[in-house]
Amino acid sequence: MLLGYLRLELRRTVRDGGFLIMSLAAPVLMYLLTSHLGGGHPTHAEEIRNVAGMAGFGALGAVMTASGGIAEDKKAGWLRQLRLTPLPALTVVVGRGISAMFLALPPILAVGLLASVVNHVSLSAAEWAGMLAVLWVGIVPVAMLALGCGYLIEGAKAHSVGLVSYLLLAVVGGLLVDTRYFPHWLTKVSGWTPVNRYKQIASDLALGNALSTTALAVLLGWSVALAAFAVTGYRKGAAA
Repeated sequence: MLLGYLRLELRRTVRDGGFLIMSLAAPVLMYLLTSHLGGGHPTHAEEIRNVAGMAGFGALGAVMTASGGIAEDKKAGWLRQLRLTPLPALTVVVGRGISAMFLALPPILAVGLLASVVNHVSLSAAEWAGMLAVLWVGIVPVAMLALGCGYLIEGAKAHSVGLVSYLLLAVVGGLLVDTRYFPHWLTKVSGWTPVNRYKQIASDLALGNALSTTALAVLLGWSVALAAFAVTGYRKGAAA
């Protein structure tokens, strides 16, 4: 049942080829810009954190576009149609969530390819695979946030909320500017965001550092809480 619904959502996603341009342009340009600022020679760790940040920035923006798409589906009556099927709410949310995560793959892979080919960032195949996998799987809580907002918020408002959430999470989470340059209080706040911990885990894995149990706990906690938010949003949105 889940696989059938997932295939349906992926086909609907692929038909909208415009998502590729929207999800690729910003992170690719930002990565090329930030990786050549200052004219200095960044350390290997700084290069990795920049790759994780810019790939995460692209994934975050791509996934947050799902909120607007869901709001449009709701307006068109698609959620009511789903409500009439035997699909459980959790199945619908998981299927749509994986479909939203599919949007995150192009920017993640594009930034990784640029880092390797253009900037000659050196990692083993296993390190590249591990970092890119975390950057994809770790976007789950943001995908759940996008779905919940799309299910609960009407029309154009969902696009606006998605955009504001995207920019706020990108800045506070330390994707655009490393948290080492933040004021102390903002660093503390950032540490409680899923996006900050998402970037930290991906970077640590690529650098061979021990994974932080706190980072894992924060990311997992947000994933569970926002998945519950998305399921609740679907039930209310489909019944409206």
